[in-house]
Amino acid sequence: MKKFFKPLILLAAFVFSINASFADFSFNDMELKFAQVSDVHTSNSPDTAYKVLSHSKELLKSTIEDINKIKGLDFVVFTGDMTNEPTKELYKDFFTQLQKLNYPSILVLGNHDSSMSGENPNYMNKEVVHQILRMANPYQNYDNLYFAYSPAKDFRVIVLDTTIGIENSNGMLSEEQLSFLDNEINENQDKVILIFQHHPVIEPFKSEDHKLINAENYLAILKKYEKVPIAVFAGHYHAARIERKGNTIFVATPSLVTYPNAFRTVNVTNYNDRVIFNFNFYETKLKDVQELSKSGLIASAVFSGKPSDKNNEVMIRKGYVPKPKLTKEEKAEQKALIKAKKAELKAQREAEKQADKAYRKAIKDAKKAEKEEKKKLKEEGNN
Repeated sequence: MKKFFKPLILLAAFVFSINASFADFSFNDMELKFAQVSDVHTSNSPDTAYKVLSHSKELLKSTIEDINKIKGLDFVVFTGDMTNEPTKELYKDFFTQLQKLNYPSILVLGNHDSSMSGENPNYMNKEVVHQILRMANPYQNYDNLYFAYSPAKDFRVIVLDTTIGIENSNGMLSEEQLSFLDNEINENQDKVILIFQHHPVIEPFKSEDHKLINAENYLAILKKYEKVPIAVFAGHYHAARIERKGNTIFVATPSLVTYPNAFRTVNVTNYNDRVIFNFNFYETKLKDVQELSKSGLIASAVFSGKPSDKNNEVMIRKGYVPKPKLTKEEKAEQKALIKAKKAELKAQREAEKQADKAYRKAIKDAKKAEKEEKKKLKEEGNN
């Protein structure tokens, strides 16, 4: 009996020592789970070929109900175009639904969310909208429309304002925000960086009047931190895309009012040597509205994306910079260089072979000449 209890005592002591050493450890520091909703376009307007605006409030209400059923979310981020027109009435309708959300929320400004033109007296500018967001959302009491915070020890969230104004669907990041972005990443290189904005840095599809004008400046900053795990989340194009470039993931989420009328959740797990992103896609349960939305699009597949743009798992190794994928032109150029190098090496080897052959022949001829010279001298001596 004593022999039986001794291993149990040792095991208990071992377990106690593990628990003691991990007293301050929590998986909550390693994981972050959130939902991304984009381009709600709260509206009282009739449908267009592009957007089922008459169902915008119904879709938002249903989406919030669906999100409330998902367990363990840390927050929900709305990546712009909360309203279709920046009026007090529509913001009131949006926040009426948002109050029913059981999770903290982050609100990102979209090009439809404010106006700088002043042409419509009912449209609100950025300053007024900013005050409304601060008053209506207790989780967003920041001095600027761009800000950063740490929802958990291993993570840094950066929110950017890429909007120019409702009269322009293009986006741009100001020099002030570019500097802010650079500093934030630089000071948090030991964390997973999650960036939320309205305009994508990399377009899901080409559109000259929707793109981020100074995307190259933005990408130049990200390139400085190639070994840092970064994910950039956007909307605006109403399309689903997940694209990885090195250690950065670019995520576009579709609109609630455009097919496939969906949102996504993202679960991020930060290990010592790697970060794993799990993406899950949720289409609206209002199937009649979804079918109506799909029927209004000429190329619905462009917006719905591939299966890998919806449900996916992406793993990033920390401190590792994978080789960039080459274009067809770059591959052809690389192949031509390799072929030219091989031809050069072959010519070099052939030249060396011929030189060696000539050298050997010269040695042979010299020896032969020496032998003949000796023979001649011998014959002369005998005479």
